[in-house]
Amino acid sequence: MLYGSAPLIFFLVCLTAPTSQDADNDTKHQRFKRVIPGPISANDSYYIKQVLEDMFTTSLKICQKRGNFNVCPRGRPGPPGRAGNKGDRGNEGRRGRKGSQGVMGPPGRSGKQGIVGPPGIRGEKGIKGDIGPPGIPGIKGEPGESISAPKVRISPASELTVNESNPAVFFCSVSGNPVVQLSWIKVNGSLPINRTEVSSGGLLQIKYVRLEDAGKYRCVARNILGSDEKVSTLIIQSKLQSFTLA
Repeated sequence: MLYGSAPLIFFLVCLTAPTSQDADNDTKHQRFKRVIPGPISANDSYYIKQVLEDMFTTSLKICQKRGNFNVCPRGRPGPPGRAGNKGDRGNEGRRGRKGSQGVMGPPGRSGKQGIVGPPGIRGEKGIKGDIGPPGIPGIKGEPGESISAPKVRISPASELTVNESNPAVFFCSVSGNPVVQLSWIKVNGSLPINRTEVSSGGLLQIKYVRLEDAGKYRCVARNILGSDEKVSTLIIQSKLQSFTLA
């Protein structure tokens, strides 16, 4: 039984499911509308009967019978389910084609100098080349020094007299070219040890002379062209007498 104080409007929507015979598989919608003016009384069974028939007819049009089953249209999709477990990794795909060569980039920074490698094998000796043309003659040089055998001079020339305990000095000068080697020796004896100084310039000095230092002293000079020598005598005077050794 239905009651109400205003007109009652029923809207019925029917969704006809596609069948296998539909060529275009389009979903067709139909809307049924029935207006029951009213108020509806409790004894107005005619309108109630019409409403029930419309609902039954609509349900038959929504769900169609196929064989022993009633096939109804699909409802609204439910909420999405939870994500499933991650599947196994698939096989590696084929290698793609080689792309075109890119644009050349700017040059990189210069690297550090590497370690020097071992020396290479020496190459074969080359063939001797042709003799070149003669060069321009050089400037004439200065005239060279004349060469000569040594020439010796002693000072004092013949003899030197000194008092006992005083120094005795002889000087030997020499000339000659090429270079001359000069030396002092004592005739019939040897130079006093630790009291004699001989310089490269020809100087002979005997310190604190003694009576046994008296005698002849020879200056000898040599080079590749020859030699020369001179002799001078040393005389020692004591408080008592003078000594001259031959």
